[in-house]
Amino acid sequence: MGRMLSVRVSEKTRRAVARRARASGRSESAVVRQAIEAYVGREAKEAPYPALRNLVGFVEDGPSDLSERSGDKVRALLLARRTGRK
Repeated sequence: MGRMLSVRVSEKTRRAVARRARASGRSESAVVRQAIEAYVGREAKEAPYPALRNLVGFVEDGPSDLSERSGDKVRALLLARRTGRK
């Protein structure tokens, strides 16, 4: 396994962990370990920019005015959708 980590939690949290452990048939340590792993994994998914920062701004192909007048283009699409045209 890994290294041991000691954490202080409130009595309310300790009881909740104990209830979850009993209900799932796992140890309290397993419940806490899974919760920490889920939290850390979610945190990594919430921040995509660090993983892609070396790619941002580097496009070699495509129209050069993609960001120009984008509001006008979206407005035209929405108006066409409202009137049923394409």
